Amino acid sequence: MSSEKFENGINFVNIKSAVSDRELRKLNNINSDYINYNCIKFVPASGAATRMFKDLYSYLENQEKTEFVETFLSNLENFAFYDDLQDTVNSVDFSMGDKEENYLINNIVKDGLSYGSLPKALIKIHDYGNVTTTPIDEHIYEGEQYLNDERIQLHFTIANDHEELFNTYIEEAIKDKSNVEVTYSFQKPETNTMAVDMENAPFVLNNGEVLYRPGGHGALLENLNDLDGDIIFIKNVDNVCHRSRIEDTLSSKKALASIGLEVKKQVDQYLMQLKTDEYNLEEIVQFLNETLNVTLKSEWTKEKAIQFLDRPLRVCGVVENAGEPGGGPFIVDNGEYLDLQICEKSEIDLSDPAKVEILNNSQYFNPVDLVCFVKDYEDNKYDLTKYVNEDRYFISEKSHNGRKLKALEHPGLWNGAMHHWNTLFVEVPSSTFNPIKTVNDLLRDGHQESVLV
Repeated sequence: MSSEKFENGINFVNIKSAVSDRELRKLNNINSDYINYNCIKFVPASGAATRMFKDLYSYLENQEKTEFVETFLSNLENFAFYDDLQDTVNSVDFSMGDKEENYLINNIVKDGLSYGSLPKALIKIHDYGNVTTTPIDEHIYEGEQYLNDERIQLHFTIANDHEELFNTYIEEAIKDKSNVEVTYSFQKPETNTMAVDMENAPFVLNNGEVLYRPGGHGALLENLNDLDGDIIFIKNVDNVCHRSRIEDTLSSKKALASIGLEVKKQVDQYLMQLKTDEYNLEEIVQFLNETLNVTLKSEWTKEKAIQFLDRPLRVCGVVENAGEPGGGPFIVDNGEYLDLQICEKSEIDLSDPAKVEILNNSQYFNPVDLVCFVKDYEDNKYDLTKYVNEDRYFISEKSHNGRKLKALEHPGLWNGAMHHWNTLFVEVPSSTFNPIKTVNDLLRDGHQESVLV
């Protein structure tokens, strides 16, 4: 099966238009009713921080002082790990020449702090004077502000190699927080996928075994499916902000949950009506068309209405498109019907000028800010693995010991893995999106203290 997928290549998604203001769900009122449900915050946090420091690794290798490196070195004191770096290399004058700068960078990514081999979740990113924090700390703090005070639940997906580090850090982070529960899981080995060579033949190792690789973040659907919650908030580990700038984030989280709960209650009510044969099909179809943005090409029936209502619901925050790499919200033609989807650029046929125009004119971007409702109208948990579009997989080029290969990734967690969910898009402030892709991103406003003028 995997070899066939490699030979067929990526299946393009048939986008019909980019999501506009017309398809966005507007907020009527924000309330905290959602905290009466079992809420869990799910944080994909598996990766090491190596890519975050790739420019510094390049400098160590070729000694080329790029603009990126110049910016990094001239702003050393503005990084939360500055004091730790000083402690590591306290015999070095930070104002010295290239040799010393080389030594400093080496002590950040390799020796000393060894940040290049740590998980991104454990990199010190924010400085509050008397304390410095990591993404883990910020996710806990954020959860404390909008989840139920009596039981704040967070679940991280981590790499096996980082288990001891993670446990040690969490134990200290929540030692005085009896109301905070932190659990974790690993990406399941059975979700690994076969790699192939550039001719699409199985990639065979020197020992004769075929290479299998982790199946991308789409494999985390299994981890998400294992959580016993009513409402699950999803946010990437590197998307946090300085606490002085957190108000927009908190209000938007409450808004997404409020909107979702309001729509979820209406969905459940319609399903109960349909099951008891006391329903107004015209009213329900209007709801499917106007609220859930599902357009059926054939005639609506009771059975079709049940089919499209009785599935998981996700509320996705979107921000204005500022050219960031990643997915966007689109109206997609699925053959028998149209609905709302998050699509990656690689899923769009860039040889089709009409599709390129739709992509280039898209107003919004998906920052991976989701609130998911994963139980049906009878309070039974959906089996999320049944709502995946297996044809929305990804193929990427990688290497192993210097040999090129092709890797297969499962349908993305918020792309194909949630293809058969109902979707709502809500615009949230751009200030809620503060990814840390490179170390210099920590110099952006979102990661520095807000100074009131």
